[in-house]
Amino acid sequence: MRKSQVFVLFICITVSIPFVSAQTDSNLSSAIARAQEARKIASDFEGNLYFPGEWEAAESQYAKAGLMPDDTGNTIRAYNEAADAFDHVFRLVIPLYAQAREDEIMAIRGYLITLGARKEFPEYLLEADRIALLAFIRYEAKDYYSARDLAVNALQKFNVLETAFNAWLLRVEIRERGFTDYDPANFELGREILIGAMDAYMTDDFAGAREKAEEALSTFDLALLTAWASYAELRSSLAEGERLAALDMKTDIAAREFFKIADSDNKAALDLLESKQYEDAAKLFIDAEAMFVIASITSLEKKRAAAAAIRNANEKIEESEIIARNAEINSKRGPK
Repeated sequence: MRKSQVFVLFICITVSIPFVSAQTDSNLSSAIARAQEARKIASDFEGNLYFPGEWEAAESQYAKAGLMPDDTGNTIRAYNEAADAFDHVFRLVIPLYAQAREDEIMAIRGYLITLGARKEFPEYLLEADRIALLAFIRYEAKDYYSARDLAVNALQKFNVLETAFNAWLLRVEIRERGFTDYDPANFELGREILIGAMDAYMTDDFAGAREKAEEALSTFDLALLTAWASYAELRSSLAEGERLAALDMKTDIAAREFFKIADSDNKAALDLLESKQYEDAAKLFIDAEAMFVIASITSLEKKRAAAAAIRNANEKIEESEIIARNAEINSKRGPK
């Protein structure tokens, strides 16, 4: 072989070595990047929580690849196998993850619709529905990260709506029970706070909306509690008035069975009032008051019946006396 040929061969060999090395490095970098990306997406969608066994196997393969030399085909294969393992975890978890988010959203949505939010909060519910539907469309298009973010957005909206609607229901209860005058300041304040919560909701300020919704809920709850406390005291006074009236009529004797029930309910209501269970106390005072009235009516009816019986008896006695006197008169006259 000529010296020129040897020189050319040497040049080719020395040039090809770095080319092969660069190609290997590129393939290795791609395999590592692929494994890292597959690991990240499987983790982002909670594959480690849903499928811990498969996740551990993928993690083990990933760790094994990291311990191998950086310049071998085996290392590239190891990283690709790790990527495949994480891809497998992701394929398993994504339908379950999506279903879990849907279940969370639908549970709150169903609760709201059952209580009438579709009629009372149509604009707000429609906005939450729009985001939830968009999340489903993105999921169907396999745009998983966008679908996840939209689902989180929809869930936040429904969570705010749940708290806000519960506050609104308390407001409705206060109004329908006629309790607005017991704590008008908090009743009006709760309305203003709730309006602020829904304004924040429409601008996607979920932290502010939730905070204000919870504040509105607490404010209405306080107004209702104040109302029940005052109302329980009122019902207590009315029940006591009927109790005293019943005692004046001696119903504890004349209608003992009814008075006993009424008195028992009244004492139990007083205990509830003492322990600040105002709503239960008020309701039981109403029962006691009604039973005291029944006892009084029963006693009065018994007295009326007794008086009528006495009158009837007296009338019969008088009739008997008249008959007797007539008979005596007739006997003295003798036969005609």
